[in-house]
Amino acid sequence: MLSQKLEITDLKLQQSEEENRIVRRKLKLLTLKLKTEDNMMQDAASKQQLTLRKEKPYTESLQKRLLLMSNETISSHKPRIGFTALTTTHQMHMGVGQAVQFPKIVTNNGNGFDQNTGIFRAPVSGLYLFSASVVSLPGMELRCALVHNGNAVASIFAGDGTTNSSGSKSILLDLSPNDDVWVRIVHESDNVNGYDWSSFMGVLISP
Repeated sequence: MLSQKLEITDLKLQQSEEENRIVRRKLKLLTLKLKTEDNMMQDAASKQQLTLRKEKPYTESLQKRLLLMSNETISSHKPRIGFTALTTTHQMHMGVGQAVQFPKIVTNNGNGFDQNTGIFRAPVSGLYLFSASVVSLPGMELRCALVHNGNAVASIFAGDGTTNSSGSKSILLDLSPNDDVWVRIVHESDNVNGYDWSSFMGVLISP
């Protein structure tokens, strides 16, 4: 009876040791698996850092290009200021200092030109190009000036004594907001040929 109990106890001990060995093997496998996964994660992190280091110069270059393109886009959105206007009927026996009228509007981007006065008033500061062309009546002379804020900056002459004659002048002016530019008569009783023959134009070329 005692021997049977000892055998049973010994068998249980053997089973317990076997179970312990199985548990230890499982723990060892689990530890190995965890180490493997940890190594894989470290390798992935290292590869990601290496990729980021390789891509950093390209990313910085791309950011610089995007910034440059953004600045160019902003700078390209300059105001669209410009006008072209023509005479309609003849303007006869004009007085010295009188503004030549150009009532027929072809273009008036920015609404800087006043067709009622013949005067352009700059909406914004910048470098503007102006051009005026006037035509005299047959056998008559015509003397005009391009005027900036009341000061003549360019003279225009038309007339050869027998037929219609034209004269023109172009000029660059650096204007501030609300500066005025127009064409005025500089000789008493001069006449301006109308019907689209005479013109006045200006355009902002650089803000």
